[in-house]
Amino acid sequence: MTSTLQHMVRLVLPGIALLLALSRTILAASQPHNVIYAINAGGDAHVDSYGIKYARDPLMGKVGTESDYGKQLLMINRVKPNDELLYQTERYHHDTFGYELPLAGDGEYVLILKFCEVYFNAPNMKVFDV
Repeated sequence: MTSTLQHMVRLVLPGIALLLALSRTILAASQPHNVIYAINAGGDAHVDSYGIKYARDPLMGKVGTESDYGKQLLMINRVKPNDELLYQTERYHHDTFGYELPLAGDGEYVLILKFCEVYFNAPNMKVFDV
């Protein structure tokens, strides 16, 4: 008999998060990382130009505040125009908050956090502890 064990990992982020993607490490060097979960923090679902499917922020309406303040910015020239949306939304909170990520089992995972400063009023106001 075979069973599948589902693991959940809780990622706690203080303050703010924009994007996060979790990818399973593939041991064969010739294969790229397989993204198993991606979140558009503070935003809706989106498929990026590389085919990565970002889920709508699961904390929408539950914890902290989602913001699209970044849409007021001019173009973000470092990413493809279709993907600018991913860097224009955010989730912030004046306390810590976290995301629960579904994992298929034990193994090595790579956590990728992508950030864009969409709101700034003073240095040292945002602190991250991952």
